[in-house]
Amino acid sequence: MVNSCCGSVCSEEGCGQGCCQPTCCRPSCCVSSCCRPSCCISSCCRPSCCRPSCCVSSCCRPSCCRPSCCVSSCCRPSCCISSCCRPSCCRPSCCVSSCCRPSCCRPSCCVSSCCRPSCCISSCCRPSCCRPSCCISSCCRPSCCRPSCCVSSCCRPQCCISSCCRPTCCQTTCCRPACSSSSCC
Repeated sequence: MVNSCCGSVCSEEGCGQGCCQPTCCRPSCCVSSCCRPSCCISSCCRPSCCRPSCCVSSCCRPSCCRPSCCVSSCCRPSCCISSCCRPSCCRPSCCVSSCCRPSCCRPSCCVSSCCRPSCCISSCCRPSCCRPSCCISSCCRPSCCRPSCCVSSCCRPQCCISSCCRPTCCQTTCCRPACSSSSCC
C-alpha cells in the first residue's frame, strides 16, 4: 500500500524514508528524513537538507553552503564562502578572495584571485601569483623573479637576474654579475 504522503498530499508528518521520491519533493517535505539524492532538487535546497547525500549540483546554492556540503560536486562560485574553504572544494571555480586561506592554498587554487599573503606558500609560487601581495621570502624563486615581485622582501640570490636589477633590490645579496649595472652595486 502506498503511503498517503507519496501522492498529491505531501504532509510533513508523512515525510518518512518511504516517501522520499520525486512526487513528494516539495518544500513541505524538505526535512532531514528525506535528504536523499532523489529529492535533492532546487525546492529542497534548504539548511535542513544540507547533508552529503544531497550535495549535488542542483543544490549548490548559498543556503546549503555549509561544511557538510563542501564536496567537489558543489564547488561552484555560489558556494565559495568561508565555511566551504576546505581542500575538497579547492578548485579554480572557487578560488576567490573569500576562500584564500591556508586550507585552500594548493596548486589547483594558485590563481590571481588568491594571491594574498595567507596563500603565499611554496606550492603556490608560480608566475600567475607573482604580484606584490605575494612577494614574500617563501616565494622568492626564479619562476617569480619578475619586476612585479622585485621588492626588498624578495631580494635574495636566486632572484638576482636582470629583470630584478632595480634600486629596491640593490642589496648585498644581489650584488652579482647579473645585477652589476649602474642602478645596482
